[in-house]
Amino acid sequence: MRLKTSLRTLMGSLAVATMGLSAAPAMAADEINIYTTREPRLILPILESFTSDTNIKVNTVFVKDGLIERVKTEGEQSPADILMTVDIGNLLDLVEAGVTQPVESKALTEAIPAHLRGEDNQWFSLSMRDRVAYVAADMDDVTELTYEDFADPRWKGKVCIRSGQHPYNTALIAAMIAHNGSEATEQWLKGVKANLGRKA
Repeated sequence: MRLKTSLRTLMGSLAVATMGLSAAPAMAADEINIYTTREPRLILPILESFTSDTNIKVNTVFVKDGLIERVKTEGEQSPADILMTVDIGNLLDLVEAGVTQPVESKALTEAIPAHLRGEDNQWFSLSMRDRVAYVAADMDDVTELTYEDFADPRWKGKVCIRSGQHPYNTALIAAMIAHNGSEATEQWLKGVKANLGRKA
């Protein structure tokens, strides 16, 4: 990886994982390469603003699927400096695949709280999303609703949720296991499945 001091300003607002592959061909300090699964319309304005402020060109490769496989195949010749993806599960997969490395940056550690970055600084969060539950407008008696409530028989046939295999839900399930334990989460999943408005 060609991690340069000039990257750190960008990384303070963008980076989620830095490449752990070394020995790639040297590149001029005024260019960096980002591999990303983020939708172009969401990040291009930020990248363009960064280039305008720093005169550092950002070469962006949008990878819809197979980010880990791509950088592994490229190996030490990968031109990627930064990997940007969505969802914490994908970040952890990158780390576990051995394609990232820790980065020391005062700008990053001052800007991003410890709970929003990896323990060894191999990844840093860019943004967070609320996973919000909605109820029908005529259900004004519902003033509070938790994820645990999705398993309550009260909601039989009324729970509409993405597939359990969707990354958002695998992350939710992992969080439930971390907070409530495997056994309680298994029972919760059975309750949610029984309450689905449609069969998965």
